Formats: sequence, C-alpha cells, structure tokens
Amino acid sequence: MFSTHSGRLQRCGKLPSACAGVLALALLIGGCSPAQAPAATPSPTETEAPVVTIALTSTPEPTPEPTPEPENRSLTSGRVVPERTPLRPFIMSIDNANGAKPQTSLMEADIIYEFLVEQAITRFQALYNDTYPAYAGPLRSTRYYIIDMVQEWDCMYLHEGYVVLDKPYRRIPKELITLYLPSGDFKGFNKTFYRKVSAYDDLETPNGYKFRADDMYRSSVHSLYYRVAALVNTYYGEHTAKECQRFNFLEGITYENGTPFTKVTLPFDNNKDPNWIQFTYDSEKNRLFRFESGEPTMTRTLTDHGDAYVEEQMNVQNLIVQHVEYGSVEGDRKHRRTCDMIGSGKCDYFINGQHVTGTWSRPTAEDYTSYLLDDGSLVTLEPGNTWIAVYPSSEPLTVE
Repeated sequence: MFSTHSGRLQRCGKLPSACAGVLALALLIGGCSPAQAPAATPSPTETEAPVVTIALTSTPEPTPEPTPEPENRSLTSGRVVPERTPLRPFIMSIDNANGAKPQTSLMEADIIYEFLVEQAITRFQALYNDTYPAYAGPLRSTRYYIIDMVQEWDCMYLHEGYVVLDKPYRRIPKELITLYLPSGDFKGFNKTFYRKVSAYDDLETPNGYKFRADDMYRSSVHSLYYRVAALVNTYYGEHTAKECQRFNFLEGITYENGTPFTKVTLPFDNNKDPNWIQFTYDSEKNRLFRFESGEPTMTRTLTDHGDAYVEEQMNVQNLIVQHVEYGSVEGDRKHRRTCDMIGSGKCDYFINGQHVTGTWSRPTAEDYTSYLLDDGSLVTLEPGNTWIAVYPSSEPLTVE
C-alpha cells in the first residue's frame, strides 16, 4: 500500500478491516451520482365548468283540434242544412197527363213518388221539406191509396179532388180543392170544380194561394198552381212530423255486391209502350235522367229573381222501385185502381251507378215505410233527391 505525504509516495502497512469498510463505502458513495427526486406530477389545473344558461320557457300546450259539430242533415234528402229544423214535409199531388207538361218545381222536391192511376197514367206526389217552392203544379186529384202514403209522413197534403172509394174519405166533397192537415182534417179552400173553366176566372182569391197558369195552351184541367211557401207558413202552425229514419245517407256510398247499370225501364201498365218510362244513368254527372215515351221529362223551376222559369230535364240522385200489389175497382168504368201500401214487398235500388236489391216494410197504417237491403239493414242513399216508383209487382223491370 502506498500513501501520499508531503508529495512523496510512502508505503503503508495493511489497513485495518474497519478502514477498508469505510473506504469502500466512500468509494461507493463517491462513484454514484446523487439520486434525483422524481418530478412532481403537476396538479391538474382546475378550470371552472362553463355555465350554461337555460331559459326556462314553458312548452306551449298543443292547441286541441276543435271537435267538429255534428252536421245537420235533412231526413228527406240527406243534404247538409244550415241548422236543425223540424221535420215539416209538404206533399202535393201533381198532374202527369200530357196536357200538364212540363210541370213546375219538381226539381225542388226532396222525394217524388210516382203512382199508377187509372188507364196508362201516372201521378206524381212531390214531397218538399228542405225548401218550399214559391209555386208548384199543376195540382190534380188524389186517390185513397195515395193518402195512405201521405198519412205515414204526418204532414200537410194539397190535392184537387179525389175519387170516393172508401168510407173514411166520403166526407170530402168530390172535386173540392182541399188541404189535408196533419190533424187528419180536410180544409176546403172553395167550391171550385176543377173541370169548369169559368171557375178559374177568380183564382186570384184574397188568400192568394192559387192561380191559373198563364200558359193559355193548357186546358183548365191542367192549369191550377199553388203558392206552396205561403200555404206552409199559414197552415202548418207549430206542428212537426215525427222524425223517422226511412233510409240512411252517405256521400260516395258504394256497395260490394252492387251491379253496374246504365238504364232502367219501367213500363208500369202500359201495354202499348214497353219502354214507357226510363231512367238513364249519366256517370259523369252521377245523376239519373227521366224519359217518358222516349222523350226527356222536362220540368220548370222559377229563377231566384222570380221573374222567369228555367226548363231542364228531370233528374234525380237516387231511384227506388217499390214493388206493390195493384188491383182494380170492380165495376168502375174508368178502371180505377187499388194499391196495397201496407205490408211488405221487394225493392230495387239504383244508387251511384249501382243496382242493389232489398225489401220495403210497413206493418200497419200507423207505421212508416222502412227501405231495407237484403240483409235487413236500412238502405243507404247518396245525399240528394230521390224518385220512388210505386211499381206493379206483376210488371217486368228491365235493367241494362
């Protein structure tokens, strides 16, 4: 071992073990770099969370859809009417002889019944309820079986005379112009016999209800007209008819079992003309147009100004053929008829270009007629006017 002292290298003796340990420790310490403290993990910078301002606005309640008020629909035509009005039908017996054509205000009727009377003649019974025309006619006589129909409507009925066939009507003076009131009474307007021309010289009576047509080509038999609206306003009073549902109405009604058609032929009882009465269907207009002996059935309607007539072919929305039993009055030289309006029978319906079948039913005189489908439910018609042909069940019905 050597040591340095005063610049000279000196030989040392053997170091004690304790010194060796200290030296080893010193060398160990001297040969090592000082340990570096681990870098401190920086504390995350605390940032303030952004403040989100939420405007507290109330969510508006959805505006409820207004509940539509039920539509007011007429019981006689199914049309929408401005307000619910009492059922107050007015029926008028209108002539259909050749000298009576064209008739006035048929297009304004809600329902028109066509009855067979004596010989090859039919007579119209025009029912007005939605509106009452200013004028209508020409007025003609009734038959007792027609009064059976009128009674089920419990309404006013205007006719000019009637044929005495049944005791309940014998108290009506024959040929008297009468108004059948809902009470069952008959009110005579005068003692005019409609076949006497001289009686028409004074038709502008104080009540102003009747007048003679200014068509001088018409005979006196076919020229009596009445102011319908004035009559209704005067005589109906507070009476309203019982609301009975004879049929339903629905716009655009179709039938799965309906058969398309274009023409309906009703000869009634005219052996000379098998095509006597026809209805043809116009698909573009969705209307049925009436023909008689091949000629269009024309009708006149007073204009809104009331100073002229508009003439057009008679057309309807619905056609009902009500099959009934007609008979003849035994021994009657004019071949007057009987007709069963009480009971039941078959029906043919022509609606929106479709033909469906069913039945009609009126059990008693106190009941009203129900028009049914084959399944027993009420028939549904298209809203509009309806023609009811009270047709002999013994006669053929041709549908093309």
